[in-house]
Amino acid sequence: MEFVKEKARTQVMRLVNTYLSNRELGVQEIKAVCDLFKEHYDEKIEVSRYKYEDRNYYETDFDLVEVNFCKERIHTSIQTVITIHEQAIALIDQPMEIIVTNDDTDTEIQLFEEDCNNVSSFGLFVTKRSIPQLVPYYTSDICHAYLNFKYVSFGVMFE
Repeated sequence: MEFVKEKARTQVMRLVNTYLSNRELGVQEIKAVCDLFKEHYDEKIEVSRYKYEDRNYYETDFDLVEVNFCKERIHTSIQTVITIHEQAIALIDQPMEIIVTNDDTDTEIQLFEEDCNNVSSFGLFVTKRSIPQLVPYYTSDICHAYLNFKYVSFGVMFE
């Protein structure tokens, strides 16, 4: 009888990092965030900026295209993403709210716009604020990060 070690089941994803801000991020701020990502990732980064009439915040998306997280190192991968956002929050001179998920953040943004403390179903949410009723996954003098694998898998198959 031959035993084959099961390969970690992962899938390539688009990791969407949406920065919500009161003012539009400038070119230098966007470059600084991209440089932070490039220190840790070789994947292509696509940047998009939006300001919808019916929304309160400017949205800047930093999408890592075709990134792959694996189950065995998911917490290390998440910590790397948190570190990048923590450094970005320290660099950018305005309040930032950051939503991270795979593929799309539109649903999360709509929920956030209705209630800025309704982030419990988000994959990863990074902010300077403390969210009442939620226990942070990570906290520092700069930010609090809230993580939830229940609705967002970051491309990892949890079995």
